[in-house]
Amino acid sequence: MHFIQGFLSKSVSNSVHISAEAVDIWQEITNVMVAKFKFPFLFQLFGVPKPLSAEVIREGVGGYRVAHFGNAAQFKQEIVSWERHKEYRFKFSPTKNFKVGHFMNLSKGPFEILTGGYQLVEAPDGIQLILTSNYQLHGPLGKALHLPFRLIVFCFQRHLLRGIRHNLKLADHHTE
Repeated sequence: MHFIQGFLSKSVSNSVHISAEAVDIWQEITNVMVAKFKFPFLFQLFGVPKPLSAEVIREGVGGYRVAHFGNAAQFKQEIVSWERHKEYRFKFSPTKNFKVGHFMNLSKGPFEILTGGYQLVEAPDGIQLILTSNYQLHGPLGKALHLPFRLIVFCFQRHLLRGIRHNLKLADHHTE
């Protein structure tokens, strides 16, 4: 039922349990470094740009984060909600050269990522980190490729969340 609701509302969510403190997770999600992780072949095949890093340039509502990708493309993410160590949401503004599928431009193509956000929820032995993305479809191509697009966004979120969890595990080992 959740998949159908997300399909109709054009929202994709993913989560991962992380055995770490909220303050450490917050640092990792506001300034992400995932360049060193293996990028799944499926993403390469579909022309999904490899994420390298993202950093908050200015904190709080009205601030922004910039995400960098391997093809020199970027997202500027304007922060629309900010509750330190609990949640933040942002609007996406991809650069004009941000292409997915080798030819579909995310800034003016059949798919448009509108907003995204992280939520940290206390859980037994750690935090449940939730990543949500909301999107729009444009034209017949967007509607025809809705399901594959959802699947790619879902898998991409999973990749990012696992990379964040991995970074935190590495950081934990370095402090012991």
